Amino acid sequence: MIAVYLYLAGMGAGAFIIGTLIGWFNVKLDPPILSSIDLFGLTLNLSAVPILWGPVMVAIGTPFLILDLGIKWRFMYACLNPRTSWVARGFVILSIFIVLGLALLAKSILPFEWLHQESVLWRIPEIVAFIFAFGTAIYTGILLKATKSIPLWNTSLLPLLFLVSGLSTGSMAIILSTMGTGFFSHDAGALKVLMHGEQFLVVVEAIVLYLFLSRRHRASEQGKDSVRLLVFGEMKMIFWGGIVLLGFVFPIILENVASLFHGNAVLMFAAGILLLCGGFFLRLGILRAGIRDQIPMHRLMEIQYNATAQKTKELAAGKPTNLSLAP
Repeated sequence: MIAVYLYLAGMGAGAFIIGTLIGWFNVKLDPPILSSIDLFGLTLNLSAVPILWGPVMVAIGTPFLILDLGIKWRFMYACLNPRTSWVARGFVILSIFIVLGLALLAKSILPFEWLHQESVLWRIPEIVAFIFAFGTAIYTGILLKATKSIPLWNTSLLPLLFLVSGLSTGSMAIILSTMGTGFFSHDAGALKVLMHGEQFLVVVEAIVLYLFLSRRHRASEQGKDSVRLLVFGEMKMIFWGGIVLLGFVFPIILENVASLFHGNAVLMFAAGILLLCGGFFLRLGILRAGIRDQIPMHRLMEIQYNATAQKTKELAAGKPTNLSLAP
């Protein structure tokens, strides 16, 4: 459930960031094939939906984090302690982003003229939502980094990795959501710019992932074991098949081949689906490869427990025992 939350939150935040930048830079857009729909006597404008739907994914993913906490009082306790709990801080970040993001999406859909007046006041919630979208994407890594007992997660490179991954999957999600709608003007080259940006982000993500794994391999014995487990151990299929091939290699190859065939829609769709799957496997692999550090007190407790168990066995067998082993 945590992997699903991390994935949807990162992708949704990344898509909103890219969609907002498209609006701010006044990218030339064509009206989509289905530009409006009539509902309850209102004509709803759907032109901005393909690029501003990111908060919906975050809203869908957040309950998975809540469900993972299980008991209700644990969730309420975590949310009421922002000084000590990253869950509470994240709850604030997610809430602000979801509320503002959905409000901006509704603003673009509703037909009321006063919602679409050019004003500096309307720009303020966009800027705030944009900032909290970055906060949401970074928080997906900070949530794991806060678990200091797992060396694989305890690094500043993890929030950076999840941020770049969120931007790359968000860019591809925007591309997929606009395919076949005629939304992007090919004359302006907006789609090509977005594709080149997404490919650049994939390369940056691969570099950050390499730095992340290499540094965690040198961090501690448990960090080394985690990297070995992910790269060469039981989860090597997730790493090499799900992360490397699906997330990095195949999408770039298919996108470049598609560009040779004037943006073949089938190849682009396949590349997009593979990249999105790779983004999920990235989070799943890092989560499952985390090995908890053995703190000294825990080792002492194990020694005491084993000594007590040995003494109990000797007493049960009628053998003389060394009473100095008693804790």
